[in-house]
Amino acid sequence: MSLTPPPLRSGSVAARDFTHGGPFGSGPKRQTWGGSAAAPPKPPSKANGRMRTCIGCGERQNVGRQASDLLRLVVAEGQLVFDLAGGAFGRGVHVHARPDCLLRAPRKLMRAFDRNSDNQREDVGAANLGALLVAACSRRMAGLLIAARRLDAVAIGSDAALSVLGRPLGASEATKAAPLAIVAIDAASVARSVEVMRAASQGRVLAWSNRNELGALLGEVAVAICVVRHESIAAELKKMSAAADAGVAAMEDSAAGSRRPEAR
Repeated sequence: MSLTPPPLRSGSVAARDFTHGGPFGSGPKRQTWGGSAAAPPKPPSKANGRMRTCIGCGERQNVGRQASDLLRLVVAEGQLVFDLAGGAFGRGVHVHARPDCLLRAPRKLMRAFDRNSDNQREDVGAANLGALLVAACSRRMAGLLIAARRLDAVAIGSDAALSVLGRPLGASEATKAAPLAIVAIDAASVARSVEVMRAASQGRVLAWSNRNELGALLGEVAVAICVVRHESIAAELKKMSAAADAGVAAMEDSAAGSRRPEAR
């Protein structure tokens, strides 16, 4: 993925974006089978109790699980926003971070939030949803990187980052905790390094932002590459990158559909 976040204002993004993010009567009668008593079913656990429905495809999913790609939408101060950190109050709906679901969502969004004026219809259009998602993911990724820096869980700069990437992975790292590299989109020479190419083949590299903006986030003048060593932050960064890709695809598909003769 290659996208550049909007200019950041001082204090506009905080590590709380990550730390506040969302994760994670009488009993039933006993039944018998063949004369023996069966244990009553266990009550649903909290981990299994956060089922939500995608307004695009109708699939139900547990939003408490990290693998879920359901994202929450709310209306804040009259504007439709993606609540990626999970801290927004009020009624919301969920949609998968998938192009097809984003394209199908507008009609149900208008009903869910009673947005029937011409301006509000445009607000919930697929192209606008995609743009909102890309911008929200960029802000979220910026907050996650700041959180990693404050936790001292990020190697900053080519020397430190390539050193981390060049180390052999342990057994646990090879499966889930391998460090994740963020490479600036204008850092072609670093992107072609052996360490980055090997990490990319393992799915451990994201192309995002540019050197000046990465530097501003990480307290440096310019940063071509950094490596996040925090497992949960790295997983959330990958999730946001995939969601932003879906937003870009939805924008492109919506634009292509509007150019077809039957869409006019």
